[in-house]
Amino acid sequence: MNDPAQVSVEKRRPVFLTVLCVIAFVHVGLSIVIGLFGTLTTSNPAWFETSGLLDLFVWGAQEFGLFFSVILLILAIIAFFGIIQIWNLLKIGVWTFSIPMFLFVILPLISLPANIWFLLIPNLIIIPALILLFILNYGKLD
Repeated sequence: MNDPAQVSVEKRRPVFLTVLCVIAFVHVGLSIVIGLFGTLTTSNPAWFETSGLLDLFVWGAQEFGLFFSVILLILAIIAFFGIIQIWNLLKIGVWTFSIPMFLFVILPLISLPANIWFLLIPNLIIIPALILLFILNYGKLD
């Protein structure tokens, strides 16, 4: 009935790697949304000036500028494709995720004044942790 020679062996994704991918999907997905919104608000910030959370986006867009917002958006999109590759158990995904995310952390540190680095604290914690954990699980990928 089931011939052992015909049974295909599928490599299963470890649960820990699945959890890492989901966390990375959420973080990078939010970065893409924020990058899109930042890119939109740089073109016409007065239209977005309202109360609440949108003020933070308008301030960030004015502080960073269009070029910087577009660069960070492109890096986040590339990293998202890296997570998809990791999800599919491809080793190249670790590099496709790690290099843009490293730049995603370094570029704001280089270009922004030190008095607003506190805005980067979540990225300074989450992104290096994800990169390190993906590298530690590199051997479990094809």
